[in-house]
Amino acid sequence: MLSPERYAAARAFLLERARPLERCAFETDFEGAPAWPVFDELAHFQNPDGGFGHGLEPDALTGASGALATSLALHRLAEAGASADHPMVAAAVEYLRQTIDPTSRTWRIVPEATAEAPHAPWWAQDGLEERFHGFTLNPKADIVALLYTLGPAADEGWLDALAEDIVREVEGRAAAGLGMHDMINVVHLLDAPHLSPGLRRRLLELIVPIAQESVGHGPEDWVGYGLKPLALAPRPDAALAPALAGAVDAHLDHLVAVQADDGAWWPQWSWGDGVFPDAWASSRVAWAGMLTLDALRQLHAYGRIEGT
Repeated sequence: MLSPERYAAARAFLLERARPLERCAFETDFEGAPAWPVFDELAHFQNPDGGFGHGLEPDALTGASGALATSLALHRLAEAGASADHPMVAAAVEYLRQTIDPTSRTWRIVPEATAEAPHAPWWAQDGLEERFHGFTLNPKADIVALLYTLGPAADEGWLDALAEDIVREVEGRAAAGLGMHDMINVVHLLDAPHLSPGLRRRLLELIVPIAQESVGHGPEDWVGYGLKPLALAPRPDAALAPALAGAVDAHLDHLVAVQADDGAWWPQWSWGDGVFPDAWASSRVAWAGMLTLDALRQLHAYGRIEGT
């Protein structure tokens, strides 16, 4: 259990050091605040084309709109209870409609303009498409999941066709396994409302054995950057929660144990020595705010915060 004292430390970190967006999201989720401040904070990251940028994803600080930042914004909008007809949602969905590649039926994960601003080395433009397997699962599966959740076109055939693309991609790559973010994005689709029962069943059958083999089952597997059980089952009602129950329970114990003295959960990665050091120092704190909010949500979902 996360004790009241350790919860208070996490709360203090979010209120004092996190970005205003994560601070407002925390206050909405845990303190009964209204959702409109979350929407107001997100508006600072949205461009006239409907997409999001401006460092919403803290490893890419370009102001230009991109698929990854837009998907993160839609997650925040959904968490705050936005509906499909909310103006920010509608504009973001239209941006995604307009920017999907009509040939590959994918979205480029970050815009080319990423190179013009501070960014993590993995967002270097040379070889980007190859490193991310043609964007066939990351960010595609996550975006399709969000469109099922928030898009006004949730019942249109084009989303089902894109979901079929994803299931076939997983079928083709299952034997070799999936990378961490590919797995996370596919699981987002698995948990999305309105996904057809047939596609959900096929996807679940493919993903369960991959997930059980990939996540690791003890603290020695969760040190550093890698796939962790709560990334695939952040709530008890997640599709993979039953299959990963033992690993999730152990990971919750680990999550409580690795909270930093300052109350935060800090990123277990960096941009590397000498890579935009000032920008990384700021982005690292932004990530800590995001990860601390996620940790509290996960612990709360599983009843692991004492007194709540």
